[in-house]
Amino acid sequence: MIVAALLLSLAPPPASPAGSWRAVLDLAGGELRFALTVRPTGRAFRGSICNGRSCTLLSGIRVAGDTVVLEMQDYAATITSVLHGDSLTGVYHNVGNRGPRTIPFRASRGRWRIEPASAELLGSWDATFVTDGRASPRVLLFSNDSSGFIGGVITNTGDYGRFWGRAEADSFRLAHFDGSFVYMLTGRLDGDTLRGVFHAGRSTQTPFTAVRSTGRPHLASPTGMTSADTSAPFRFAFPGLDGRTVANTDPRFRGKVVLIDVFGTWCPTCHEAAPMLADLYRRYHGRGLEIVGLAYEVTGDTAVDAPLVRRFQMTHRVPYPLLLAGTSDVASAAATLPQLRGFTAFPTSIFLGRDGRVRLVYAGFLGAATGPQHDRQVAEFRATLERLLAEPAR
Repeated sequence: MIVAALLLSLAPPPASPAGSWRAVLDLAGGELRFALTVRPTGRAFRGSICNGRSCTLLSGIRVAGDTVVLEMQDYAATITSVLHGDSLTGVYHNVGNRGPRTIPFRASRGRWRIEPASAELLGSWDATFVTDGRASPRVLLFSNDSSGFIGGVITNTGDYGRFWGRAEADSFRLAHFDGSFVYMLTGRLDGDTLRGVFHAGRSTQTPFTAVRSTGRPHLASPTGMTSADTSAPFRFAFPGLDGRTVANTDPRFRGKVVLIDVFGTWCPTCHEAAPMLADLYRRYHGRGLEIVGLAYEVTGDTAVDAPLVRRFQMTHRVPYPLLLAGTSDVASAAATLPQLRGFTAFPTSIFLGRDGRVRLVYAGFLGAATGPQHDRQVAEFRATLERLLAEPAR
């Protein structure tokens, strides 16, 4: 017994995942790079995944023997891996708004090199993505910061968050991974034109070309994509997290300006918008503003969806009601809001005047990665609310 105890005391301690990691998701189009940081906190661990300086906190890290599980509960996602010395290997898995997906994951200890891009790649580019012969516009934003080469992708319905990566001569590779979005841009500069591929998930690849932005509008106006029937008050009636139905006819909304947030917890852009909406509620509620969130989730099963919406509410300290409105399929969601025409985006913001009628529909949200565009949208939301709150109740 004494010998066994002595041998046990001499055994090396179990390996720890603490430290900085060069992490990769292996997509069909190559490796999507991101940074992973794990730090000890007492007997547990905390961590984050980062695209350059833009980081997302992990909701939990579980370690059992050589198994390390990174949890991203906001998106019902995990990375399950096995620790072998200075490497982690495993898989990323999440439910996804288009069904479950699994992508190979690996990481090695250390930090990625900082690799800025040359001036020829920097700036704003008007891009055209082609899917099954159909063209759609994007705006690409490229710049350098202290983390290296960074970028953003703006669409007609918002943006895809902060991209980060590297450039070598006229070629580049930028990626964004936040637990839900799995995106990568690869390409090269061909004369005055960017030619490349947009990678989404493990295998989807969309070719694109881009030319330098001229300042002329390249994207559709977010206020012109979705319209509404304004002949009658906008109707909604869905169960809240307590099971009780909340409807537009409730006394709390009578004579108030109402902002309806059509969102989903699976949507990173919706997470970005939530703090702004909570701030608007606190700023204007005393003057007659009400906000209500309509959650369109992946499963349609209350037992699965309600905890995710409740976590969303707690994470962002949402002070207004969130309702379980349906599933995240665009067509199914549109069917529950028949007074809208051309619904296409999560999130979508619907502004109602004091008479309950739709005054403005704003498709999408531009996050902090878009810089001035984000600031402009926040200012537009505030100006719209100021204008509606100044109108007398009818």
